[in-house]
Amino acid sequence: MIELDGYLLAPVRDRFSRAVDTYETWCLLLARTGSFAFELSTGGQGVAQSHDVVVCPPGGTLRRRMLTPTSLFHARFRTELEPPSGLTRVRDLDRLRVDLRMLEAARAHADLVAAHVVADLVLMVLGQSEAPEDDLVRQATAYLLDQFARPDLSLNRLAAELGISPAQLSRRFRAVRGVTPAAYLRGVRLQKARELLVETDDTLQAIAERCGYRSAFYLSRVVSARTGQSPSRYREDSRV
Repeated sequence: MIELDGYLLAPVRDRFSRAVDTYETWCLLLARTGSFAFELSTGGQGVAQSHDVVVCPPGGTLRRRMLTPTSLFHARFRTELEPPSGLTRVRDLDRLRVDLRMLEAARAHADLVAAHVVADLVLMVLGQSEAPEDDLVRQATAYLLDQFARPDLSLNRLAAELGISPAQLSRRFRAVRGVTPAAYLRGVRLQKARELLVETDDTLQAIAERCGYRSAFYLSRVVSARTGQSPSRYREDSRV
């Protein structure tokens, strides 16, 4: 189903090594964190944010420019499937995070793991090709990604910012993202906390303050409930 031609799991960077590229095969670009603007020669342009996938078809030219420091997963591949070109916002964030965690941890047979991840991304993109577009949900998502560190952030506050009722916002957000704004926010905060646990030596209280949690105690309960490990054990095991 997928023949991998090459891939790159890139750490956070300020700019692309190439602003423009033309591909003989299919290409996908996933923003793991951050955001970038893109334009396809085959039609379509926009801004990709964290967990968005941009697909470029064979023979297409992809222009891209980073808007904020961004970490990326880039892959070239051949397939008989026809994933839609342009941007897709991945709904199943837990599934995506498992895929990326597998790829980050891969040592032996890394190419096989990467091929699996690309195949799963293509399947997710195909499964969402009929997903509705909603500019308000896009604004809400961008707001949550930008403001997640505020412990007082709430559905009511977000709805007020967008000039819509909390009930309407929740319904429209779920229709596009597959989860409520509150659940999406919890996922963003937990993912950031996990990254800081692994990538820094910050105290649990410092991480809690950077991720919107009101206390280290509460963050510890969340990490333990979602991972089955204490924060210290999760940090130790993830660094091996």
